[in-house]
Amino acid sequence: MRDETRVMYGPPSVDKALGSLPVIADFCRRAGIAEVVDELCPVREVARATHGQVIEALIANRLTSPASMVRLQDWADAWAVPEVFGIDTEQL
Repeated sequence: MRDETRVMYGPPSVDKALGSLPVIADFCRRAGIAEVVDELCPVREVARATHGQVIEALIANRLTSPASMVRLQDWADAWAVPEVFGIDTEQL
C-alpha cells in the first residue's frame, strides 16, 4: 500500500510587468504630485483612493503604455500597479 503525502503550497505565483514603475513612482513621490492634487481636489472620507493616487497611476500608464486609455484596469492587472502604487486595480 502506498502512503500518499499531500503537500500544501502557497498561492500560485503571478507574473506581472514591473518595467519602470518603481522609477515613475519614486519620481511622483519626490515631486509631491499626489499631495498637490489631493490638496487642490479633496475627496470624501468614504473614498477608497484619492485623486492624487489615481493621477500617479495614470502618469505611470502613459509612460509605460502610451496607447489609448481604454481598459485601464487590464493594464494595471498586467503591471505591478497595486504593489508599487498601493492602489487596487478596481479603483482605477
